[in-house]
Amino acid sequence: MSDNETTRGLPAISRRQLLAGGTMAGFAAFLAACGTGGTATTEPSASESAAPTPASAEPSATASAEAAATPSTEVNWANWTYYIDVDANDQTKHPTLDKFTAKYGTKVNYQEVIEDNQNFFGTIKPALEAGQDTGWDVITLTDWMASKLVRLGWVEEFNLANMPNFTANIKDVYKGLAWDPEMKHHAPWQSGMTGIGYDPTVTGELTSLAAFFTPDPRWKGKTEYLTEMRDTIGLAMLYLGLDPTKPTRADADQAVAALQKAKKDGIVRDVKGNSYAEDLKSGDAVLAMAWSGDMVQALVDKPTLKFAVGSEGGMLWTDNSMIPKGAAHKGTAELLIDFYYQPEIAAEVEAYVNYICPVKGADEAMKALDPEIAKNPLIFPTDDILARLRVFGPLSEDDEAYFNEQFAKVLGVG
Repeated sequence: MSDNETTRGLPAISRRQLLAGGTMAGFAAFLAACGTGGTATTEPSASESAAPTPASAEPSATASAEAAATPSTEVNWANWTYYIDVDANDQTKHPTLDKFTAKYGTKVNYQEVIEDNQNFFGTIKPALEAGQDTGWDVITLTDWMASKLVRLGWVEEFNLANMPNFTANIKDVYKGLAWDPEMKHHAPWQSGMTGIGYDPTVTGELTSLAAFFTPDPRWKGKTEYLTEMRDTIGLAMLYLGLDPTKPTRADADQAVAALQKAKKDGIVRDVKGNSYAEDLKSGDAVLAMAWSGDMVQALVDKPTLKFAVGSEGGMLWTDNSMIPKGAAHKGTAELLIDFYYQPEIAAEVEAYVNYICPVKGADEAMKALDPEIAKNPLIFPTDDILARLRVFGPLSEDDEAYFNEQFAKVLGVG
């Protein structure tokens, strides 16, 4: 989820454990991969939350455009919780990070300190404004925040000479975004989808976003929207035939008008964050704009639920690896990001986190680890599904304020 007002995290058990628990048959009915998994329940300690003390720059820390990087002795990576592979016998170890260290001799200071985009941004903004090292060499931020940092000039440009796996193996669906069309500032880490969550035993099979705007007695008064502006307005725009990759104020007006009309018509029960999944499980709601990861978890408790990407399309959100401006170990950060674009390494991560993988060939590599996961559309969506997904386009500061102001009407606070 491209969180704006809400916090994203994963449950304490991995989706690999859920798959091993016998839920694979139910997952196969889904059309998309994991979105959010709810709010993290474990907060890092004060020492964990702080960025590491900026190290003195090493002579080979930053690669030039002509020369490949010489690995530094350490590199600092800030990420979300439960977002990388973990040793089954030792939860403090990450096998792929150990492999990186074995290859390059670099210690990776990996910390799960990102609980939401806005708060983490607040921790690095003073250093970026002052032109100083934030203490992090790699940060992992969602599209809308990533685009903001690029717009502000606070992200290093990749030296792609250090990143041959990235350039060769990034999937086409991620290319050509308006805020970084040449992909010189961001590398997708994991993705999720926003679409239709529903109980077909009540609603029947649903394939169109039109259901969110149609006062059908089967779901009237039992439909819920999301509090995340980009997801809810994005789906409304797709329903209206508008392009959420290039959002305008006129689009916001049309989308909000359609959303408001649906509320007036009595279709909408509420506008919620992750708690909509509990309503789907209880039956208080039978249709909801949904994050697919929430639906994965809801399915465990209520197997009749389904998730679909609408025929008009769905929203794709991505958390991206980036190098903040002034990072002490830029060249090594590029090597680290590139390391995870090896299909066999990407597959090892996906076997634990089960998000949508952005790396070509990872599905084939996964067959050696777990053939069932390799066939799971939750992690490796079909080309047809990927072709229907859209990434919400960048907004200027003024336009962002306008969109939020209009969306406040849907939330009932504007």
